[in-house]
Amino acid sequence: MQNRMAEQSGGLTSQQIIELLSTDFEFGVNFIIDNNPDAVENNISGLSLPLPQNPSNLQMREVVDTLLQDGTDETALDKVSEILHVPYNDGATNYTGGFANYLQTQQPPSQANMSVGLMVANLVGGILNTAGTIWNSYKQEDIMELQQEMLNEQYAFELDKIERTKVLGIPQSVFIAVIGFIMFVVLILFLSNRK
Repeated sequence: MQNRMAEQSGGLTSQQIIELLSTDFEFGVNFIIDNNPDAVENNISGLSLPLPQNPSNLQMREVVDTLLQDGTDETALDKVSEILHVPYNDGATNYTGGFANYLQTQQPPSQANMSVGLMVANLVGGILNTAGTIWNSYKQEDIMELQQEMLNEQYAFELDKIERTKVLGIPQSVFIAVIGFIMFVVLILFLSNRK
């Protein structure tokens, strides 16, 4: 059984797959989609998210990625969580199936009675925590881009204001200062010639 899983998962052992599930976000999301694509598709459709007819696993993965990259959607993490919370299919014929017994034998005695679905849910919980981190980083990136846009617009506004107020090609404040200086010099000359 372990040899069959190792062949289907690119040579990874069951233990390596479990470790990847708890440490590698990309692998974890792909594992969930590959294990139960019909349930993932139903969850995506239930959220009324755009999905082509008979979507591939890659297309469903793109829906998850798009949600995580949208830093403006405050419900993105809830949607990703809903999409990925699907029952574990132990009978899957790919690298994701057949872990029920393995997971149960790897649990500490205090968790021996935990269902396989709950074990997988615990692994998925780590994946969703990583999803939250990813979404937050995209949100911060969006905020920084918005702040930069605002600074650029303010800068452009100030430059436009200077351009609109130019007198004889000179910024208005400089023109007023020059006129004031000239008037001051003329006044000094006028007063000095009067004596």
